[in-house]
Amino acid sequence: MKDSSPYLATALTRRGFLSGSAALLATTAAGVWLPLGAEAAEGGIREMRGEVLVNGKRADRGTVIRLGDTVATGQGSFLMFTVGQDAFMLRERGELRLEPNPQESRLVTGLRLISGALGAVFGKRQTGKVNIVAATVTAGIRGTGVYMEAHPEGTYFCSCYGTVDLQANANPSDRESIVATHHNNPRMILKQPKDGELFLPSTFQTHTDEEMDRLEQAVGRRAPWAQAR
Repeated sequence: MKDSSPYLATALTRRGFLSGSAALLATTAAGVWLPLGAEAAEGGIREMRGEVLVNGKRADRGTVIRLGDTVATGQGSFLMFTVGQDAFMLRERGELRLEPNPQESRLVTGLRLISGALGAVFGKRQTGKVNIVAATVTAGIRGTGVYMEAHPEGTYFCSCYGTVDLQANANPSDRESIVATHHNNPRMILKQPKDGELFLPSTFQTHTDEEMDRLEQAVGRRAPWAQAR
């Protein structure tokens, strides 16, 4: 996949920007876990490895992520962060914009996945939904966990648990409501129809139960299968 972001083009070749006190950082096989403080409740980085940019500037452990920001990851990089009651992971060579909303400054209401792969969990909303826009699909979400990944032929989408309303960008009248309990209804939403269809059944791939549960734990919850144990 080609790096199309202007942020990635200029800054993601540099190394060594992660620094700080060893007392504040705990290194794990998955990367670096960062302390959860006041800034994390506002929009804090929880785990990071490799090169991460926020609005084109290199992120560090104190970087705060807010609505309206654009987050990008480089080759071999990974980011997990929280904003309010929601948590996100962005895999390598990804770019995600947190869409601002003049009517709602406290909750994430819109995301745009420009490239790469995104895992996300959302707290319950009293009203309204979160809309995630990718190249071939727009998803309407309320209080669930999802994973999506950009492919040359379309967008892979897994509703890991909960109900999601999907709309094909190539034909807004082509819609599906997906109900899932445990990654059981993934889809590939195509750029071009195949045998007249934009939505194709897919298989569970490229994300794990552990990752989704780690996202829920980042905001003080557990995934449904972890709660049942």
